[in-house]
Amino acid sequence: MTDKVNNDNKFTKQQPLRHSLASVTLNGDHLKINKQLYQILVNKQEAINLDVLRKKYDPYLDQYDFLVGDVSSDHLRLRGFYKDNVQTAIDRKQRAIADYLMEFCNPGGPYFVLQLLTPVHHYKTDSRKNWGSTKKHRQSARLRKDNNLSYRHHQPMVHFKKRETGKMSKEVGIHHSFIIKKRKSSN
Repeated sequence: MTDKVNNDNKFTKQQPLRHSLASVTLNGDHLKINKQLYQILVNKQEAINLDVLRKKYDPYLDQYDFLVGDVSSDHLRLRGFYKDNVQTAIDRKQRAIADYLMEFCNPGGPYFVLQLLTPVHHYKTDSRKNWGSTKKHRQSARLRKDNNLSYRHHQPMVHFKKRETGKMSKEVGIHHSFIIKKRKSSN
């Protein structure tokens, strides 16, 4: 009976890999995963296991500046974070790492934090965010605004004649009071 239960348990079966195995090498406090070089910032309770990391690392994680890995029930969970200056959700930024460790990781459980050293990611900043901060930009914006206002004054205004309505009668019911209007005929 226990053999049948163990065969049906999804967690005891070997999970298929959805990506190729990563090339992971450790050199002091630096860790190279594929072509990415990381510095180990925190390695609580020797959480870094190269064999498990080789299997769990997905190339999708290459885009992040920080990697956090926590071990729970002999399973490694990896999560990526960006630098604080990147325009992304606040829970994906570097300042959210401490909150993530407090809320989602087992208290006292082993975890590690890696910081990407190379290649350095270059992010586009939103040029509209700082637009208008210089005197020249403010003046050009004011001129455009003034030009648009003067242009609007030269356009002819179109007026539509309002339909005339006349008051017919006022009826008061038990719960309602309303007015019936009838249009005046143009005869």
